[in-house]
Amino acid sequence: MAVGQGRRRLVVAVLAGAVAVLALLNWYLAHTSIDISPIAPEADPAAGARKDGFELATVLDRKSAAQFPEMVSRPVFNPNRRPVQRDRARDDSGAGPADMRLVGVMKLPDQPARALIRMANEATGKWITEGEQINGWKLREVSARSVVVEAGGRSHELTLSSARRPRDGSAAPDPSGKAR
Repeated sequence: MAVGQGRRRLVVAVLAGAVAVLALLNWYLAHTSIDISPIAPEADPAAGARKDGFELATVLDRKSAAQFPEMVSRPVFNPNRRPVQRDRARDDSGAGPADMRLVGVMKLPDQPARALIRMANEATGKWITEGEQINGWKLREVSARSVVVEAGGRSHELTLSSARRPRDGSAAPDPSGKAR
């Protein structure tokens, strides 16, 4: 029985020593400074130095963007990799009321009424206060569910669109025609 107890004490002592060594190693690594400065690439005598004193890091640095037509014509950061098509003939100031969507209305006490209007070519809308302009159209009047914008003597009413519920309280039908 004394032999088994001595072996158990030896195992516990070895494990305690290992834990102590690992704790010291951990403390040492936590308190040692680390050099995070960039490592300069090896000097390539064939590459030559640039005028600004920097060495070229890769062979691709010597090529212009025109030498990569596939990357230029198919932008990396567009999900479909198609170039952005912009209508250069149409100016944003010429956008008509058909391009505007009324997204929301805010009427608070002691503050002028505001409307959230989104242009058809924009992903987000803009809050416009009564009297302000958006793309050449002045926000003249804000009602509970509509706004009136005017430009050049013409006025146009934008209304909020919302999903309508049947009077019996059941859920509105799915526009895709599928049952819910």
